[in-house]
Amino acid sequence: MLPRPRRFFWISPLALLAAALGAAPLQLYVAPEGADAADGRAPAAAFSSLERARDEIRALKARGAYPAEGVVVEIAGGFYPRDRSFLLEEADSGAPGAPVIYRARHGDSVRLMGGKTVALSDFRPVTNPAWRKRLAPEAADRVVALPLASAGLSSIKEFPAVFDDQGGLFEVFANGSRLPLSRWPNEGFSVMKRVLVTGATRVPGVFEYADDRPARWTENSHVWLKGQWRVGWEDPAIRVAKIDPAARTVAFAAGIQNGIGYKYISNPDGSRPGNGKEPWYALNLVEEIDRPGEWALDFASGVLFLWPPDGVRELTVTQLSEPLVSAKDVAHVDLVGLDLGYSLGHGLVAENVDSLRLLGSRVHHVAGTAVVLNGRRSVVQSNDLHDLGGGGVLVSGGDSRALTSSENKILNNHIHRYGILRAQYSAGVDVGFGGASNHRGRRDAVGVLVAHNRIHDAPRDAILVNGQLHVFEFNEISACGFGSADTGSFYSWLDWTIQGVVIRYNYMYDTVGGVNPDDGATGFHVYGNIFAGPRTGVWIASGPDHVIENNIFVKDEGPVFGLDDRGAGRGYATNKHLLGRRDAMKMDTPPWSEKFPGLAARLADRPELPLRTRFERNLVVIPKGEPIQNKVSRANRENPEILIVADNWVTPADPGFVNAAAGDFGLRPDSESFKRIPGFRPIPFEKIGLQVDEYRPVVTPRPAFKGTPPPPAAQPDQDRNFGT
Repeated sequence: MLPRPRRFFWISPLALLAAALGAAPLQLYVAPEGADAADGRAPAAAFSSLERARDEIRALKARGAYPAEGVVVEIAGGFYPRDRSFLLEEADSGAPGAPVIYRARHGDSVRLMGGKTVALSDFRPVTNPAWRKRLAPEAADRVVALPLASAGLSSIKEFPAVFDDQGGLFEVFANGSRLPLSRWPNEGFSVMKRVLVTGATRVPGVFEYADDRPARWTENSHVWLKGQWRVGWEDPAIRVAKIDPAARTVAFAAGIQNGIGYKYISNPDGSRPGNGKEPWYALNLVEEIDRPGEWALDFASGVLFLWPPDGVRELTVTQLSEPLVSAKDVAHVDLVGLDLGYSLGHGLVAENVDSLRLLGSRVHHVAGTAVVLNGRRSVVQSNDLHDLGGGGVLVSGGDSRALTSSENKILNNHIHRYGILRAQYSAGVDVGFGGASNHRGRRDAVGVLVAHNRIHDAPRDAILVNGQLHVFEFNEISACGFGSADTGSFYSWLDWTIQGVVIRYNYMYDTVGGVNPDDGATGFHVYGNIFAGPRTGVWIASGPDHVIENNIFVKDEGPVFGLDDRGAGRGYATNKHLLGRRDAMKMDTPPWSEKFPGLAARLADRPELPLRTRFERNLVVIPKGEPIQNKVSRANRENPEILIVADNWVTPADPGFVNAAAGDFGLRPDSESFKRIPGFRPIPFEKIGLQVDEYRPVVTPRPAFKGTPPPPAAQPDQDRNFGT
């Protein structure tokens, strides 16, 4: 039986203590117009910096005067420029029932920003004939230039030879919006015509291009092309060594692992000619500034070129590469109502923390991830995380071998427009996966609750899953995964130790993928979810022990569920990573043998197959097509332990939804579903998504359900893919 859904109601321990004893915490004040020489005990005597308030608390603790009720640092609204992280360490901890709280003054916007303001009047028209010749004709009289040194700005000397994010280059913002780094084409992609040299890590690739545009870039020695050169889940930028207009070829200056060219088409000699659909674009070229707002940095001269957008008087250029806030080994600290933004790094990085909470805050326009959290009993709640170069929240903690729960909670956050600079493996919420296509970023993650989040508008996954004993419930996911293949609203990969994962009462609509445990990942209980839209569903990629029950699928055609046994052909039974992870857990001894009885034996007996997959008591609404796509090989198709299908109801008609046209897929009490499906339980649709709480006083309506085909993926043959 499933455990009852967990609800969350947060009451500050400080408030409880104050109510009981009539006591109040010590108040310290910070304001932009304050002075660090002040005593900080009154608004009129506020400190000017967070560091000064932090150090005052350290001094209180050093002399044994830390208040039993804790400390509140009230921060007045205004702009707090950061040229280094606001650092919290073990000495800055509060105590149980007496936390240190850094909070914005009620109603104020407290802005911690990692950028530098530059006046547009500091830029000058481009008069140098050589530069004007390189600019597009329509841009020559519009583009202005700024030497970085004259503005006190710093930057990287040039991009790395190969990179998969922003390459370390600063970003430029105007009126709160990220200005586009120049690229060609402005929208969408070009494609390779054919691959001439596949290459490898030490052998650069060569390809023939399909468009004439690269011929314009031959005078530029700093050209990088970014693309899905081999597969739809990798998109490195690679430096160009030579463009040959006569031969219409591009030769790269560096190789990448496994080379270029579509993975699934090979010549007899092992080289790959490509399929003519591999998408790519050029970036940061002065030659391609051709619209208002676009900019590029010429690495050779250190000059920033910009076509100014209308109505702009000043720009913000990101400079801080450290996290805006860094917490390490700290406990019992709350960060409330802060605004973190415009930085080259992450928003908040919390490492080995205990009972740290980020509440009712905003993290935006950072090049990295909004929140990186490792620790225990910590909470990220009711924050707005958006316009992010990387992901929303990367959370880890606990001990997988000992199955010690982290008790971390990611609750009621609005996470959207992320993965802008690093599209692949940047998730709305990453639970121990580590944001990488290999295993290097994996961290122990046990007992994380991810609930009531609204996640939308991103090129890849909503939630990445690794670890054990997690609950994902009441989340709302839409418009994710359009810039990748092998993606999902919930995605995990190549690990048999992923166990005890409950995915329930989530609404996934107008998005790519639903639940996708990829390449043998296992251990999902998918219960009571709603999948709606043409590219949603559940795909089991050879992993054992998945249960999919009591869900609702609404699509224009089937399938809604599929599975395969790729593990047999790919040798998962002898895969060193899978076996190493399994053996490291010592599953035949406590606590694993107690929490997951019989698992050790099951993973010793044909674990490469999707054994014990159950698809039961689901409501499937499809006008045409079959509900299940069984891609298990003929050799294993008759194995009765691979797939158990029972008590599902497939119907072409509305089974009694509350309001399907408006995207309300709750079932009316008189729905035929309750008669047709034995034991089918109502799904609490009205409880899904963001909730009003102490830190989120208003909830905006969710985006409307469209039910129409979403934008195509980069590879056209992936358009209808909902699995792997």
